[in-house]
Amino acid sequence: MSDFKLTLTTVDDCTKRIKALFITDPASKFRVKIVKWSSKRGISMNRQQHLFYNQISKWYGDRTPLTVKTECKAIFGIPILLNSEIHGDNLEFILHELNYYNKNYEDKLRLVQCLSVTSEFNTAESKEYTDQMIYFFNDIGVPLQYQDK
Repeated sequence: MSDFKLTLTTVDDCTKRIKALFITDPASKFRVKIVKWSSKRGISMNRQQHLFYNQISKWYGDRTPLTVKTECKAIFGIPILLNSEIHGDNLEFILHELNYYNKNYEDKLRLVQCLSVTSEFNTAESKEYTDQMIYFFNDIGVPLQYQDK
């Protein structure tokens, strides 16, 4: 049992599931971690990220919004997702199997285009991703705006 949404109405079901684990193997020990549930990111956050990709693309002049999105996913998204309790191990396995860490930058970007990265984020991870984009690009002189000009 993992990634179970615990609410007042699911407490009994959760208790039954936990007890069932011990019926099959009474000597087992388990680690339980309860964190506040966070939904998937909203449409407005997704829209905001794409607005930023467009602004960055215009600032560079020679990069498409898709190229910028792929670069941001590689630079900011992959590390965030690797730290995810839900997706981190699977992503690490995939990256290892694809020999990602030994590829040149262009080949890494090609692989990142084929991976689900930002679509796997929860709300907090999506905010972290957007914040990192803002900090990084503002530091190098790209003035990201919440409204397109």
